[in-house]
Order: sequence, then structure tokens, then C-alpha cells
Amino acid sequence: MPKLRDYVCWDIERVVTTVQTEAVVASSAVFLATHTPLQIQRAEIKGRSFNNTGQMVSEKDVLKDFLGRKTATGTVLLPIVGESGSGKSHLVRWVRENLPASDKRKVIYLEKSKTSLRHVIESLLEGVEDEEISKIRADVRSSTSSTDASALALRLINELMLALAGTTSAGLRGRQRQLAGPKGLALILQDPVLQEQMLEEGKFVPRFTEHMLSDRGSDAERPPHFSVADLPLSVASSMDGVAAPTRVMLRLLLSKPEMRDAAVDLLNEYWEKSVQAASSLGGGRVLDAMKKVREIYAQQGKEIVLLVEDFALIQGVQRDLLDAITETSQREGRTVLAPMRTLMAITSGYFLDLPETAGTRIEASTGGHVYNLDLVLEDGDSMEAIASFAGRYLNAARVGRKALEAHPGEPPNQCGECPVKGACHDAFGTSAQGYGLYPFNRSALRRTVHAIAPAGQPHAFVPRQVLSRALIPVLTEGHDSIQESSFPDEQFRNRFKSNREAEDRPLASRVRERIEDLDQSDGARREKLLEFWADSPDELVNLEAGIATAFSLPDLPIDSAQPTTRAQSSPAVPASGALAAPKSTTTIEPPSSGLPPSLQKRINLVENWSAGSGLPTDEASTVRSVMSRAAVYRLDSLHPPMKPLSATDASQAGWGNRANTVSIEGAAAEALARGDSPVIFKRRPANAEFFKSLILITADSPIGVRSQDILRLAELADRYARVLRARIITQSQISDDDLVAGLRVSLLGAALAGHAHPGMPLVQLHAAAFDPGQSWQRSDASSRTDRWQKSLVSHLAKRGQLVDKLRGALGAGQGTGVVQVIDAARALPLLRRATEQWELDDIEAPKWAQDAALPLAGWGALVSAQHAHLASLLREIRQWFPRGERSADLLSQVDASLRVAAELGLEGGSQVPTIRQLMEKIEDADWASLTGLERDLGKLAPDLDRPATLAATLQGVVPLRDPHLAEMHQLLQHADAFLGDALQAAEARGQTVASTASQQMEALMGAWQHLTQAASEGEA
Repeated sequence: MPKLRDYVCWDIERVVTTVQTEAVVASSAVFLATHTPLQIQRAEIKGRSFNNTGQMVSEKDVLKDFLGRKTATGTVLLPIVGESGSGKSHLVRWVRENLPASDKRKVIYLEKSKTSLRHVIESLLEGVEDEEISKIRADVRSSTSSTDASALALRLINELMLALAGTTSAGLRGRQRQLAGPKGLALILQDPVLQEQMLEEGKFVPRFTEHMLSDRGSDAERPPHFSVADLPLSVASSMDGVAAPTRVMLRLLLSKPEMRDAAVDLLNEYWEKSVQAASSLGGGRVLDAMKKVREIYAQQGKEIVLLVEDFALIQGVQRDLLDAITETSQREGRTVLAPMRTLMAITSGYFLDLPETAGTRIEASTGGHVYNLDLVLEDGDSMEAIASFAGRYLNAARVGRKALEAHPGEPPNQCGECPVKGACHDAFGTSAQGYGLYPFNRSALRRTVHAIAPAGQPHAFVPRQVLSRALIPVLTEGHDSIQESSFPDEQFRNRFKSNREAEDRPLASRVRERIEDLDQSDGARREKLLEFWADSPDELVNLEAGIATAFSLPDLPIDSAQPTTRAQSSPAVPASGALAAPKSTTTIEPPSSGLPPSLQKRINLVENWSAGSGLPTDEASTVRSVMSRAAVYRLDSLHPPMKPLSATDASQAGWGNRANTVSIEGAAAEALARGDSPVIFKRRPANAEFFKSLILITADSPIGVRSQDILRLAELADRYARVLRARIITQSQISDDDLVAGLRVSLLGAALAGHAHPGMPLVQLHAAAFDPGQSWQRSDASSRTDRWQKSLVSHLAKRGQLVDKLRGALGAGQGTGVVQVIDAARALPLLRRATEQWELDDIEAPKWAQDAALPLAGWGALVSAQHAHLASLLREIRQWFPRGERSADLLSQVDASLRVAAELGLEGGSQVPTIRQLMEKIEDADWASLTGLERDLGKLAPDLDRPATLAATLQGVVPLRDPHLAEMHQLLQHADAFLGDALQAAEARGQTVASTASQQMEALMGAWQHLTQAASEGEA
């Protein structure tokens, strides 16, 4: 025999095919099986608004009024008003299903799911054969089928622009006069840039066009009209591309809100004209056609009943249609137009925006009243209406659409033959009609309906929302989770929250804290079941046995010395016929708590925070203050030694009574937290109880403070004191990462001066990193690029403060005077990390190192340029001084050339003095050092990765080179030029071969050319 545990009496397919959120979708049998009498109020029209009279009526009263009302004009226009989803179309459908059969009545039914203009026109003209009417049908088909949505949307804007361009200030009123004519609002609509904005997805024009062209489905809400959001005002920051005259009009709209409202009113007023022009319905064709329809049915002796599920359906033809359906049927005592009764569903907001003429006609044809379906549930009788509503749909979901259609009339009660009926109904209850409420009970049903109520209307009952956002999700999403013993699952818990505005009290934090302690496996489910199905008991109890069994929730050992306490289940039908009033949320703690009212109010605010509300400023500030000060007081100033911190010191380190120190989920000022707050409190029941104790401590309350919270405060103070110490280190920017960055800046600066490069022993790098560089100068400055030298000078000017910071952070005895000894045990590992890369691209320098690091910007380019400069010098020197040659031979040859030139009378050349000076400067030059430079520069290979390339480049660039390298290059360059000039001069003088000096010059030139050739071959 089946048991109630994990039992489901429906399947998902039946739910989705039977339970429909739109009345028009369901078949007649399903519609009647699920129909619940609506709560309808009679309301009196007051201008464009209406006021409820308090008189409740039934659907039958509405039907009787609609069919029986007599008017002098022979026309009735009866609105059904209410917000979206309130049941307006349901009532229109009910009237259709219950219209008495009559061959004297023509019924025209406009379904809200059939949104296209073509469908509306064809429905209105259905069954009438007439040449002009046939022409209208053809024109509408042609205009709506021969274009796509984007093209039609653009055409509608252009038609609207033309309509506005034809206005005059005399024909408009108020502020609209400033928008009249071709230089008014029409300018906005004709500008391509602004048109594009009006055609953006989600704006009124493209949405309307989609509905106008095709049927959009029953759940797609039609846009009612233009709003300020549809105006093309996103060019406030830039008007590029907008014509100058248009900018004037645009600035008018941007600067004055009242002009934006006037523009929207004007667009809505002329919109229908543009729709008619685009769809070939202008010139009153709809009015004439409907009059023709009424004439034909008048000749047949019939009355027309027009049922409109959504007034927005007739957008574009509203005025013509309203004129046609309210036109008097009598002419000179004869009935020339068929009497007409129109029942029309209109949203409350739309009713307020009706044209004045429409409001006047409605008031005249109804005697000044409408029927209002906006329902607010405030008493037990109304809650029983919810149970009746839900019970019918729950039963329909169990029976299924096919079975309902097979048994028209009163639907079968699926609970009748259910094997678990007794246990189920005892635990979960039934509606007044005997339909089981499982998987809800009355408490869960009430709280679920309140949870999805519109904002600001906690007691509102919106049938469509109840179906789409409550019943259908619970039945479909809960089907498997009930069978898997996991209901209510996370989807349910996230979807449905207790609505405190409806006085549905969330589960108290102390109850949830006990659940966390006692129930590690089913805690989340137990919380939601106690909150919704047990109506939030004040103390932890076990669920009523039947509900606990159905949802597979084991009992907790709440008190082993006494019988297990259980939550009370709602009865099947309350004895009074009403549901008990919900508990008040004004008192969370027991009345015997003895706290002053002001302090009790603060405790209640914390309780509300635990259930999902925000934590107000005063309560959040108290928690933050206690926690931040506790960490300061517990800070250990001995390990490592540091002076005791005051609250001011802590504040300078970014530690204080703020959200970026103590972050509280959902608390006031939480938006100010940067996301890296060291102390974080989530919205948990244990934290709520902890906060209550902290508030009581600060209030010096003798009662209410829990001992476990005092111990927790001490533990947290110890933990976060360590965090505070780390924050001080962070604030001073002397963390390991900061020091590694600073050391790398120091090493690169030392590299500029020639005192550090990759591959050097760590001891030498250590000495260089902590050297302030006051005596550093490069002896080879003449062979350095200008940028290299400028960077070095600039870095050395800032290096002192960099090294002082490094010494202070890593030196022994800091705080007692000048640092004499570096703490190598800490410094060397950091130095190794700093030498892993010889560039700054992958590291962020702390503020105290940024001035010294600034001259090192573009380090890679700086090093590459210096490398290229040295390579160029070396390459050119080797042209005249190849490998294997002796410098003495080279210099001797240059000296000999100078002497021979003197003998030939060529010493007056400009090169000679310069060469003599250079030879004197390089007397101490080490020509052999060129080999070492050549070797170091040759380490740079094309197949090296970036780090290896940079390291090899630095090994060639950084070391100090011969100080005369540049002079060597200059000497050889001048000598080569001199010898060439001397030889040409000798040949020009016609010296003979027998001349000794000439022979010597020729021999010297041959030797020099040999050197140059040898250098070239060596390079090859």
C-alpha cells in the first residue's frame, strides 16, 4: 500500500499542459474545471480614474449587467479593469463561455494572444461580405505581409514624423506648441542618428511593430504607449552626427523634464494616425467598415457582442473603433445600426491614459461604473478564496487535461480514490470544495502567495502570478525533489522568502542557530519547512508528523527528557471558515526578556537582518566598533618588537569602525567596502545572536548576553590582531613582495652604474643592493648613450631614500638609530627572488621605490640601445684593428704615417692635430679589453628566450669597459680619413716613384688596407 513518504500525485506533463496562466489558452473543459469565482469590485468612474465602492459582485452579476443594461444609444461599453495578471481576460473568457445561445447575437472575440493588426481587423469584419470591407482586408494583408519588422518600424517613425510636421502651434495646447511643425519634434524623428536610437531593441516602436505584424503569444505584454524612456536622449554627452537645428530641439528636451513629457504626449496622440497611414487604414476606413458591419447585422435583426481580452490589441484603430462601437444605433426612430455591447479588459494604468472622449463614452454607456479586479487579501475569508483557487488548479493538475475534457461539467476529485488520502488531508488540509492542498498546507500557501506579491502590495492576489510563479514552479521543480527527499530544495528556498510586509515572520535566528547545531544534513530544508509549513514557531520544534513523513524529515532530539514537541498543522478547513491571523513581527524576543523597549527594538532589527533585511547604521556601527577595537587591544607588540599601537595608529593602517575593516553582509554602508575587508560576517543565525550580545554589551545590559558570545569575541580578537599586524605591514609596504620589488629597483640602478649584473656572486649583489651609490661614477661614460647616463644621474639622485627604506626594513636594530647590520637571514632569500628577473615589467614597485624606479622606465629599450651602441663601436674598431693584431704595431703605423706626411708637406691637414691629441689620450688604453667586450657581446644568441636574452645583454652592457673605448674608435676613424687624404694629395702633386717619402707612403697605405681587408674577412 502506498505511503505518504516522498509521494507525488501528479506528473510534470499534466501540470504544464493543464495549468495555464492565460485563460484563452485552456480548453473550455479545463477552463471551467479550474475556474474559481473571482473577487470583483464595483467601482465608480471619476473623470479618468475610478474609486472602489466596496460593493463585491460575482461573475454572474457582471454577465447580467452586461447583457441586460439598456441605453439610449443602443450601445454598451463596459470596462473590466485591473493590473496585469489580475484575471481580466479570465472574466472576459468566462462571459464568453456563459453567453446564452442565441441566433439574434453576433459574438466577436478578440483574443489577447492574437496581437497582429491583421488578425484584429479580420476578427472584427469576420462573416461580412462587402466590396469595401473586402478591400480593407486585402489592404491590411498587403501592408503587414509585404514588409519585415525593421522596415515597418522605420516606416512608422517616418509616418509619425510627417504627421508631426503637419501640426501647427495653433492646433496644439500648452508646451506642445513649442514642438509643432517641421522644425519642432519632427526634427528629432527625421534625424538618422536619433531614429536609430528609437529603433533599439526594447523601445516602443520595434516592440509595437513585432506585435502588429505577428501574433506574439498569450504571455507577451503589449507595450501600451510611448514613455520618456523611448525618447532618443542618449546623446546627452555627445551630439556628433546630429544636425545643428536638431541639436536645438534635443537640448530643449534634455534640459526640461516638462518638455519631455509634452513630447511623449504628442507622440502618443499622433501615433494612431501613423499606424493607420502605414497600414492603409487612414481616412476613417475602420470607422466606416464597422458602421457597415453594424448596418448589415441590423438588417438581420442581430445584436453585436464584442469581447476584447486586452484593450491594447486595438492600438492603431482605437479612436475609429471606439467611435464605431459607441455610435448610436437609432436614426429618426429607426434602428439603422445593430445594437452593440462591448466588454473590454483594460489595465488600470491604461484606463487612466484613455482619451477624454473615450472616458466620457464609457461613463455614459455604463451609468458611470467599471468592474475592478485588483484584489487585496486582508482577512481569513480571502485566504479561503486562495485555498479554493489553488485547490482547483492542484486537482486539475492531478486529473490532467485529457481527463477533464473527457468529463465536461464538474471535474472529478482526484483525491477521492487516493490511497494516502486520509494521512494527506489530515496533514496538509483541503479546500472548502474538498480538493487536497498537498504539497502545500494553508500556512505554506499563504506565505508562498505573499512571497510573490507585487512590491508594495504584500496582500495583493494576482492569479496569473500565483500560477506562474508559485503553483507551476512548485509542482514542476518539486516533483523530483519530493521523490528524492530533498524538498524544499535550493530553488524553492531562493524563490520564496517570507514577506515581512505581509506580517509573515521569518524563522527566528535563535531557532535557525539551533538547527545549524543539531541538523548537519537537512538543516536548510528544515528551516524552510518550519518557516512556511509550520508558520515560523518561536522555538525549535519538530514538524507535524504527517508533513515530516511526507517530506522525509527525521525528528530532532530537541529534549530527550520530555515528549517531542511538534509544530501544529493547519486544519483541513478552519472552524470559523477563516485562516488564523499571522503572527506579528514587532516582538521577536519573549515578553519576559525584560529589556528596555529601545534596546529591544535594536535586537529586533538584528533579527530582521538575519531574515534578509538590511542592518541599520547604528547596529552595524556598534558591531564594527566593538570588533575593530577588540583587535587593537589584543595586539601583541613583542613578536616582532614594535611600539604599542593606538586607535589612531590602527586608523592610519586602514583599520577602524568602517565597512572596509568589518564587512557585514547586507549592512548599512556596506557599499563602501572595497571587497578586501579582513573581518567578514555573513548573514547567518549564529552571527545574528552574536551581534545581539555585542549590542547588549555596549548597552551595559545585565541580561541577555550569552557566555559563548563572550568567548567568541575573545577568540576573534586574537585572530584579527594578527590580521591587523599584517595590515600594518601592508600599509607600510614592507611585505616580502614589496621588498623584492624594491631590491630589484636597487639592483637595476646598480646595473646602470656597473655594479650589478646577472651572474655576479650573491654577496656582491647584496653589497650593491644596499649601497646608496653616493660615490658611483662610470669611468667609461664616453662609451655610454646619452639616455643611459641621464637615467643613471636621475636614479642616483633618488637612490638614497630607496636604500634607506630597504635598510630600515631589513636591518637589525631598526628604530634605535642608523642601521649598521643587514638581517641577511631575511634579506638573502628576498634578494634571490629579486634576481630571478632583471626587468620591472612583471612587478609593481611600492610607493617608496617609485621615484627611484621612474628613471628605469623602458628598461628593455634602454639596455638594447646601449648594447647596439657598444656593438657598433666594436664593429667599427675591428675594421682597422682586427683580431690578432698588436696595438703597438697599429699605433706605430699611425705615427709613421704622420711623419711621412710631414716629409711630403702634408702635415697641415685638419686631421693631424686631432690624431696627435687622441694618441696622447689613449696611452693607457687597454686594447686587449676589446676581446673581453667582444666575448660578452657575443653571448647574445637569436634562439634565447626573453629572460635569457636580457641577461646576456646585461652581461655585455653593464660591466665597466676601458675608459678610452670611444677615443680608440675616434683615433682609428681619423687615421683612416687622414691616410686617404694624404695619398690623394701625394698623387695630385705628381710625386715620382723614386721619391723615398712616396715609397714609404705607398707602403703604409698598403699595410693599412691589409688591416682593413683582414678585419672585413674576419667579420665575414
